[in-house]
Amino acid sequence: MKQIRKIMLVFVILAIVLSSFVACTNTEPTVTTGTTGTQGTTATPTTTLPPEPTEIQFFIYDMRGVGANAKAITDKVNEITKASINVTAEFSWLGAADYVTQLGLVFSSNEAYDLCTIMPREGANFTTLSANGQLYDITEILAEYGPEMKELVGKYIDAYTVNGKVLGVPTYRNYSSSVYVIMRKDILEQIGMLDKAKNMTTFTGLEEILEAVKTKTNLSGLCGTKNISYMAGIVNGSDKFAESTLFDTLSDVLNVSFVDDSGKISLLPENAAFKYQMDMVRRWYNKGYIYQDSMVTEDHPDTLIKAGVSFAEIQTSEIGVETAKSSATGFPMTAVEIAKNLLASGFVNKFGTGVPITADEPEAAVMWLQELYTNPVLENLMVWGIEGEDYVVTDGVAEYPAGVDPKNVKFHSVDFVYGNYFNALPWKGTSKDFRQVAMQTLKAAPISKYLGFSPNMKDLTNLIAALTAVNDQHRAKIYVGAYTDADYAAYIAALKAAGVEQYLAALQTQLDAWVAANK
Repeated sequence: MKQIRKIMLVFVILAIVLSSFVACTNTEPTVTTGTTGTQGTTATPTTTLPPEPTEIQFFIYDMRGVGANAKAITDKVNEITKASINVTAEFSWLGAADYVTQLGLVFSSNEAYDLCTIMPREGANFTTLSANGQLYDITEILAEYGPEMKELVGKYIDAYTVNGKVLGVPTYRNYSSSVYVIMRKDILEQIGMLDKAKNMTTFTGLEEILEAVKTKTNLSGLCGTKNISYMAGIVNGSDKFAESTLFDTLSDVLNVSFVDDSGKISLLPENAAFKYQMDMVRRWYNKGYIYQDSMVTEDHPDTLIKAGVSFAEIQTSEIGVETAKSSATGFPMTAVEIAKNLLASGFVNKFGTGVPITADEPEAAVMWLQELYTNPVLENLMVWGIEGEDYVVTDGVAEYPAGVDPKNVKFHSVDFVYGNYFNALPWKGTSKDFRQVAMQTLKAAPISKYLGFSPNMKDLTNLIAALTAVNDQHRAKIYVGAYTDADYAAYIAALKAAGVEQYLAALQTQLDAWVAANK
């Protein structure tokens, strides 16, 4: 693929000559919704294939621990993409505990990876990677090697664009989301509180359930990964779910900014509603409702619930959350909505794929990525595995084969991290038209007035590093409720000493300029 620029130039010239003699029409790509199983057609390549097979290296986030069993998936994927675009992929699967650290080593050692997952952890999120100059500018490459993919994601590409440069592609999914408290249904039935949970509208009601779980089971009530209740974009300054405050995070992955309806940015830990929420979590912690290792664990809450450690989690998710969480944990789950999120850039760029600056094969990488976004066969391989082994299709809906369950399936990932969510088969527990319903939900979502704003933090990398260090030292104990008043004050003081006011001022300046330019 390293010869591809020269080869493509020749073909471009030929195309110009031929266009003088031949009139042709372009057919718009049809985006499938994944209702026909893996019976799809291989997408016709829109660019000239490389003359020799090209292998790309994909540094990929392994949310469900499937990497150990992924060779068969890799072989199937490569069989398809070699035939369609003459490009294959080698995957390096890394779980939550290792992904950020190892990705940092990729950049520091200049390892040649051609794609990497962008995900919402410091060190691997879009804001940090773009600020550090670690993502390849794919603006021109995308136009030439990924035009169908670019057209597919449409306006949402703006969430991965800084100063006119496209630095990645968002996973095409339902960006409309809500914050839920998600609980084991079998435990609710055991303690006689299933109906109470389903009709819950206050945190007082949740506390009553957590108290019953504590006294009647051996499970912890709530668990989290260094965080129990704070979900970006919502603060709960009242006992009532309906009185939650919504705001645009402005892609602030440090979680230190709050923007009000007038566009004024302030320090989140000094926000009264946020402090109310943290004090509520502290009350839960002191009452013994919180999984004690939440302050240090790197395990996802789904993993902890699956391991029989905890009863519930508070998470941001989309419609179909009960089905997704039941599949992930191996237990039937009941979800109760706390509040709906605003559709903002921070939700769009939460998961996606970028081309690392160390890439050897950026063109081939974008060409391969377009195949993933436009071919439902590839999407289903990457999320559900091999049909007949990891899943079967019944009336347009995927489910485990006989004798297979979440605990013994070889490969079963998630549908919102890679590629095109709308091309994945619905999973059992949802209807066969679930993806179409999800699309309608996306179209009807409440939209932030700042959708499309992505801050340029390239000149603030040292400041971000200093603030990240403060978060690493202080934030976990705040977010899981294991803090004193002195700890909370020390956190704010440390943020200010590290320059948080300069950081917020930079955000404010950029937001004001963006608003002025987009009136």
